[in-house]
Amino acid sequence: MSAPRTRTAPGLLLAVLLAQVASAQSLGELGRQARQQKADSTRKVWTNEDLGTFFPEIKRLPTQTRLGSLSDYAATPLPVVEAMLKLAQVGPDDLVFDLGSGDGRIVIMAAERFGARGVGIELDSVLVANSRLAVREKGLEERVKILEANFLDVDFSPATVVTIYLPKIAIDTLRPHLEQHLRPGTRVVVRQLELPTWTQERQEIREGEVLYLYRFK
Repeated sequence: MSAPRTRTAPGLLLAVLLAQVASAQSLGELGRQARQQKADSTRKVWTNEDLGTFFPEIKRLPTQTRLGSLSDYAATPLPVVEAMLKLAQVGPDDLVFDLGSGDGRIVIMAAERFGARGVGIELDSVLVANSRLAVREKGLEERVKILEANFLDVDFSPATVVTIYLPKIAIDTLRPHLEQHLRPGTRVVVRQLELPTWTQERQEIREGEVLYLYRFK
């Protein structure tokens, strides 16, 4: 005599199917969360431990495209450095970002002569080491920080002033990044080249070089 067949009630079958769907959705959500956590973990945040209490946190953004140096290093003459900082009316309340900071002379002068804080962003590790040494020797470690990074990977939003001396290809690459991350009112001083589509506030000639001042809106 065969065993009687067991019938599954339609309601029970539906409940099982719904549980399986819910489980799959939960696994999918867990997978998405894991991927997001992995992406977030790759972001560098320079905190007070790195920067000191004079600086806000500065975020290193997720890199979309790995770019090398967009220009060769050429030191800005000190009279031109001074003129750039004066053109931006840098003062003690300012946080100056120098993009492609080289030996650190712009952010060092911003701190030393104008009482500001300065953040240099430089990709070349030798220049980073040399500029950090100069900062230490001048006793400016609390007011000047040099970040080893591509400037396209850094969130500029803490800056009140940005200084730039770059070739046209780098300016063209940089401009959308500036427009995405700068806060309204940030002053931007560019040596020699203009920022396309931006309205100049002032310009000045020093040592035969044209300096352009913009105020981001």
